Amino acid sequence: MGWLMSPYSACWGALGERNPYLNSSSTSDGVTRFHERVGRLIASPYFWGTLLVFGLIWRCRQYLFATSYWYDEAFLVLNVRERGFAELLGPQPHNLVNPPMILWINRALFEIGGDGELLMRLPTFLAGIAALLLMIPLARKVVGGVHAVWAFAFLVICRHAISHGCETRPYTFDLLFTVSILNCVAILIDSTSGSKARKWAAAGLAIAAALGPWMSFPSAFVLGGASLALAYHIRENGTRRDWLLWVAFNAVVAFSGALLWWFSARHMYYTGMIEHWGHKGWWGFPDWSNPLGMVKWVISRPIDVGNYGNRSLGVLFAPLSVIGAFTLAKRSRALVVLLVAPFAMTLAAALIGKYPLAHRTGFFLLPCYWLLVACGISGLVAWGRLKGRELAFIGLMLIAYDFAFLVVKIVKPDGNLDYRRAYQFIHSQRKADDQIWSQSGVVYQVYYGRNAPLLADHEEFEEAVRRSKSQRLWVVWGHPRHDFQKRVEAGGGRVILRHQVSGLDVLLFEPADGAGNE
Repeated sequence: MGWLMSPYSACWGALGERNPYLNSSSTSDGVTRFHERVGRLIASPYFWGTLLVFGLIWRCRQYLFATSYWYDEAFLVLNVRERGFAELLGPQPHNLVNPPMILWINRALFEIGGDGELLMRLPTFLAGIAALLLMIPLARKVVGGVHAVWAFAFLVICRHAISHGCETRPYTFDLLFTVSILNCVAILIDSTSGSKARKWAAAGLAIAAALGPWMSFPSAFVLGGASLALAYHIRENGTRRDWLLWVAFNAVVAFSGALLWWFSARHMYYTGMIEHWGHKGWWGFPDWSNPLGMVKWVISRPIDVGNYGNRSLGVLFAPLSVIGAFTLAKRSRALVVLLVAPFAMTLAAALIGKYPLAHRTGFFLLPCYWLLVACGISGLVAWGRLKGRELAFIGLMLIAYDFAFLVVKIVKPDGNLDYRRAYQFIHSQRKADDQIWSQSGVVYQVYYGRNAPLLADHEEFEEAVRRSKSQRLWVVWGHPRHDFQKRVEAGGGRVILRHQVSGLDVLLFEPADGAGNE
């Protein structure tokens, strides 16, 4: 474990050299004792350690809680359960957009131990833990000083980093590849890095270039940012050999990307994607017919990404990231390119309708964002000191709300929509001739088989209403369909049982004439 802990020990040991609080107890310059205590707190290695412990506890607790699959996960599980490795290349049913290697990993796990929640979610859980650990040296390398802790803290308390690490979708792999690529490039750019560290970073970057696109589609944007940052750095400080290595790196990325495009990625643009992710759906694509709306959409993207990472903080993160970019540029413009370019490339891809930028599809950008915000906090605190004000508490204020909310989740993890328990309740109560209708029938098929008798989703809505007139009907929904209930009741049906399960309503309808009891 020495190889793992030594960089963290070195980082923490350096805090005393860079920290303006640890070696001073004077308050004659107007700094209050409260602000001084805050400064000592954030400079302490115990603060980093406490954050790490909480981050691990939250992730392990949520993972071991083993919540029910939700519909996006169910599509993936059905796919890997019914298809072989070769069939998992190319177009996938249910508009499934997943990198091939993620599907292969899940298929291998299915063949080893079945499709239980803990087993199928293990790869993404481990990816989330690895990203958490790697964020420590990355923050110390890029942000530096006392306020590097905030970039790490934002990841620790990120609720979607916790939830995505406990599901089968590849979002924590996106996070891991972003953190890994940024780490490697930051080491290569830093002139103080040792030769051994630079060799490991170059090797890691080569692996990310070859495998990244196959395990994380949006890693292509981060690799593009890495290429631009390295080019900027080499132009200033590099040699001919560095340029040759840069060309080789780009060749590997291009070759890997071309293979991925041919075998898989080109098939992922399903019919209706623009509508689903456009201005009438998730807002991942802009509305080109509305120029004012286009401007609003572009301005709102940084806010949207920030809000997805940390509750309602996007409006504060956006200006802090701008301050952070200017602050970091004084030390390394190449690092600014590294952190800003992935967002610019993703935004450009969204504008031309190739990659939606909204909510979870922008999750991979958060490490870049958090690093810039931490640099912004550092710059703001430095400016405050010049004005005779101590602003070191800003970071604590930003993480306080999320932290308090997540403490509760240690006791009671987020159960999401617990379809598994809802279906278990129905099967413990149902009669042989009872019919079931569910808003997410694909989840039912994961637990009870593809051919399990079920009326599912909107496609069989009318059939469910018709059946309810002559037999008992169980209904599972997350958002009540009042039109459904009114039509059943208008046809003579009535609700005889209502049961709530973690965000879901389970209802039992029976014909008023008692036909369902015969």
